Amino acid sequence: MASHSRRFLLLVVIAAIACRRDVSRLDDVQKMAYAVKPAVVRISAYATAQFHYPTSALDAIAQDVGLARRDGAGAGMVETGAGGSGSGFIIHPDGWILTSGHVIARTRDTDALQKELLRNGAISALLKHFPVDDLRRLYRGDALERHITTLASRGSVDHIAIVNDIELSNGEKMPFKVERYSPALSERGADLALLRVTRKNLPALQLGDSDNVRVGDSVWSIGYPEVASSTDDVIGGWLSRESDLEATLSNGTITAIKHDITNTQVFQSNVGIYRGNSGGPAVNREADVIGISTWGHTDAEQIKFLVPINVAKTFLSEARVAHNVDGEFNRHWQTALNAAAAGNWTLAKAELPPAGALFPSSPDLIRFRHDTDRALQSMPIWRRHPVAAGAIGIAALGAIVALIVPFTTRRQRVPKDLLTAKTVETMIAPVEREHDSGERRASLPLGRFTILNGSRAGERLGLGGSGIRIGRESTICEIVLENPKVSRLHAEVVSIDGKVLLIDRNSSNGTYVNDQKIDKRFLKDGDIIYFGGRNAIAVAYHT
Repeated sequence: MASHSRRFLLLVVIAAIACRRDVSRLDDVQKMAYAVKPAVVRISAYATAQFHYPTSALDAIAQDVGLARRDGAGAGMVETGAGGSGSGFIIHPDGWILTSGHVIARTRDTDALQKELLRNGAISALLKHFPVDDLRRLYRGDALERHITTLASRGSVDHIAIVNDIELSNGEKMPFKVERYSPALSERGADLALLRVTRKNLPALQLGDSDNVRVGDSVWSIGYPEVASSTDDVIGGWLSRESDLEATLSNGTITAIKHDITNTQVFQSNVGIYRGNSGGPAVNREADVIGISTWGHTDAEQIKFLVPINVAKTFLSEARVAHNVDGEFNRHWQTALNAAAAGNWTLAKAELPPAGALFPSSPDLIRFRHDTDRALQSMPIWRRHPVAAGAIGIAALGAIVALIVPFTTRRQRVPKDLLTAKTVETMIAPVEREHDSGERRASLPLGRFTILNGSRAGERLGLGGSGIRIGRESTICEIVLENPKVSRLHAEVVSIDGKVLLIDRNSSNGTYVNDQKIDKRFLKDGDIIYFGGRNAIAVAYHT
């Protein structure tokens, strides 16, 4: 008997090892980032020139401010420039790109470009001839602006070179042509520009429906902020030039839905938008573009604005440019990402060569290939060799059945804990708060949660009204779940139009309903909810 038991235990262990679940999957935020980044581009729209000025003009400035200038008499010359860089994204695989109008505005307006070249040239000349600390003192006293204007009016520019280029995320650089333009919001425009490059089979983003966006929705901006580039003065040049094309992903929420002076909708958000981000996409968790980064207040870190994507759709329709067109690259790339999200890394790897041939040297494809290789190396043998594993599994199952059958007539012992377990039910009522979110509270109970795991398994929590908060911190939450994967304020249950809505409150490890990560979800009877992931706290919802 002991020999049979040992053999049975050994077979069970072998079967468990061979059939252990492969938990390596691409999560939804990683999938979103991989889906979006290849289609984000860096846009350069600037001019360079030489600024010539009479140094005699500096004598008057020196006398007026009481400074001694450097260098001798005669004519002077410095290099000058105007314009800058921004972000954009591909909306059609045949080279159509969407960005903000103000990103490319300078190189479209010859007069404005000339004025900026003269002004920036005058600033460069003053920096050449006077100590920078003295100029800063003048700037604080508003005296510097008058001298910049005077010197710019007496100077001239020549050797003007205009650059209108885009850099794809794989490093390819090419000129663009402006096909359609709308000026900045401050000029009563939509702040949009449609560009075209001569390149086919490009990555392209899907445009969502901004009419479905609500306050509190999560949003991610992607772009090329100047403060995260190798040319930024603060960084000091220690970032590599290659990393300049590594787009920056920033997370935030929609904080308000407003309208501009033309009564066109705009989104307010706390997502990161800095100089250089303008024109980049703002996407939801499904990687659909719901807005375009347009403007950020330098003195208010949390106040940023997005042009809703439906405004851009109208702009594209007027230009007769189709959107949401999948090219050959997108078909292979999306298949690879969907397969990785499902844990099918073998299929994901098979789709990478054709995608890489269409868009070579992409840092995102290279990084994803490394992810794929690591996942395959850690994959169980039965996943890598399914046919052989299937044959072994059938044989092992037969052996297990043969060992189990003689003992099936024996009475099974019931664990003592199951016989003595008690079901505890507590009615949880929401606490009235001074700064309530505004949802109308329900007068009737909203159902109940039953905790499914841990030391509180079996405990029932009646939901006594709208506005019940769930989390780790007892001072702010009515339902307290003591688990390190649960955030201080993790989620909230509210009642809307007679239905029960579960809202994730930007938790660190997420809220899942029936294995799907959610921002918010109306609950149905029998739903299984995980606060903090499958290994944290699980509850069942019942009406």
